Amino acid sequence: MVTWSALVSTLAVLGHAQATRFLGRVSPTTKELTWPATGVAFTFTGTQAVVTFSQVIGSNSLALIVDGGAPTIIDSITTNNITTPKLKQGTHSIVLRKRSETNFGTLVFQTVTTDGAIGKDTIPTRRIEYIGDSITVGYGEDGTYPCTNTAALEDGPKTYGALTASNLSSDYSLVAWSGKGLVRNYAQSTPDTSPIMPQLWTRYGGNDADNSYTFPAASTPQAVVINLGTNDFSYLGVRDPLNATTYQQAYVSFIKTVQSHYPQANMFLTSSPMLSDSYPTAQDAQHTTQANAIKGAIAQVGNSRLHFVDFPSQSGADGTIGCDYHPALSEHEVMAGILIPAIKSALKW
Repeated sequence: MVTWSALVSTLAVLGHAQATRFLGRVSPTTKELTWPATGVAFTFTGTQAVVTFSQVIGSNSLALIVDGGAPTIIDSITTNNITTPKLKQGTHSIVLRKRSETNFGTLVFQTVTTDGAIGKDTIPTRRIEYIGDSITVGYGEDGTYPCTNTAALEDGPKTYGALTASNLSSDYSLVAWSGKGLVRNYAQSTPDTSPIMPQLWTRYGGNDADNSYTFPAASTPQAVVINLGTNDFSYLGVRDPLNATTYQQAYVSFIKTVQSHYPQANMFLTSSPMLSDSYPTAQDAQHTTQANAIKGAIAQVGNSRLHFVDFPSQSGADGTIGCDYHPALSEHEVMAGILIPAIKSALKW
């Protein structure tokens, strides 16, 4: 298990330095923070800094980390400025990340000002990209079941993806959206015909046009983690069960698409902790069915850089479940504890 306290540790593997930089997938043209855990990072010498947004749209929750300390949680931003506490004169590091996902709200970055001087923020040379649904978003992670998810209860910077990246001294990007699938979106009485995740993955910002992402070389990840399928497998009462062969072939197609952009990346394809072999029926055996389909896709593509990672069905014990049966922090720590050694082994990190 990897604990939240590890997330605020100092990065050990560092690359070149620059001034204020974007975290996650953020278009340098629009400067809009859309995806979960997107944000800005910088260092400055002085006593106080202010991050200013030109637009605050909808509901947004943020986490502010000063000098690697515990995060200050901003459940809802009500102004266009985020100001650090008054600090002792000196050099300080600032990380400001969005906790909530695109469909709740977005922020358009404008500038950073200080009472001193902006320094150079050091960039990790390691990069991990996560592609997923509500689990990767951190949906309801800070809630206690039963609860209703809100922007304030989502926590992208404390997900299994963020925990894994921190442990491996890596930059990370969460390209994820609740309710999305690989083949089809979450089952509901009125069919969800909105874009599925492979389509959204081609966007720079979550609300940008399809195929707007330019795949800049400096952002190319060495590891890609895909956690999709929970919503595809949902069906009870509103549609037919998912055809496992259809799911497997869609995975093959998406793997090849991702590989076409990241040919040297290792890919880690995970099962869903929200699928089990007992619900909705034992005959469905959804967790095993999904795992076998992913393994089948890997065998079909036949590439040594493809790896299956099994996230066991969540226990459901008190304190481990957030809103709508989603993983709480303790469950994300379990997932990170499984993913970290898989990436370490494959990439020799």
